[in-house]
Amino acid sequence: MPVLIAICVLLVVALATALIVAVVKIVLLRRGFDELTIHIEDQIKGETQIPVTLTTTDKHAVRTAEVLNKELGELQKERNAYQDGNRKVAEAVTNISHDIRTPLTAINSYLDLMQEETDEELKAQYLERIKNRTLSLSDLADELFKYSTTTDPAKYPAKNSGQTEETIDISRVLEECILSFYAAFKNKGIEPEIELPEHPVYVICEKKSANRIFENLISNALKYAENDLDVRLDENACVTFSNPAPNLTPVSAAKLFDRYYTVNEGSASTGLGFSIARELIDRNGGSIESELKDGILSITVHFKGAEN
Repeated sequence: MPVLIAICVLLVVALATALIVAVVKIVLLRRGFDELTIHIEDQIKGETQIPVTLTTTDKHAVRTAEVLNKELGELQKERNAYQDGNRKVAEAVTNISHDIRTPLTAINSYLDLMQEETDEELKAQYLERIKNRTLSLSDLADELFKYSTTTDPAKYPAKNSGQTEETIDISRVLEECILSFYAAFKNKGIEPEIELPEHPVYVICEKKSANRIFENLISNALKYAENDLDVRLDENACVTFSNPAPNLTPVSAAKLFDRYYTVNEGSASTGLGFSIARELIDRNGGSIESELKDGILSITVHFKGAEN
């Protein structure tokens, strides 16, 4: 009988111990999931980006926390992208509104002057200025249209999207594009220094994309370069456009490829030219970068070599 009593006592103790352990685990697990709930609420509200940590060591709860941390991290990235997109849209609307308002204000001013002016010669000058301002508005609309078509995947498919790769002689394309700007260079008093290899340099790039890239970069140089422009193509299919840029700073040079960023406040440019060039070279497997050194701005386009 004493043995039976001892066995019963041991069973009761074992059951009591197991029950206590179970209760403690349940309490800790409950506390862990309460912590998890608080962390999730804070993450969703954007009040914290600290990963979820639990006091419990339960492997199922820990695994849940790991999965949540991963998903919450992705959610945070999307939130940041969304907020950044909103900021850029707000900046774009501000910049475009400014670009539109400036010439419109000038046009209205000249129209007011014409109403009071009796000198026909001055009226003709005002009309010429109104025409120039109207052309700047037309250029703005054209630049925005070009950007919208450039970012249309149907017209400019993203790289690796299954489009047929096109091999072109980038030296020939660059030479033809420079020649097409001959009159513009002459009017601006610029004699570009051009250095091209004597033999073809083949790259993988859609020809119309390459043309658009060069046109945008040369047009930008014409707007801001005073009298010097160097254009060089090396054996590695890298094209560099260099011109003096005394008004640029390293910070502004780094922002040149930002959508709608403009160097000069109140300029006729929307800043889309560089952004379009970056979109196109990215889609064709290349890259573009800027560097400001000793007052010289260099824009280098790296094309994807045909041998790669």
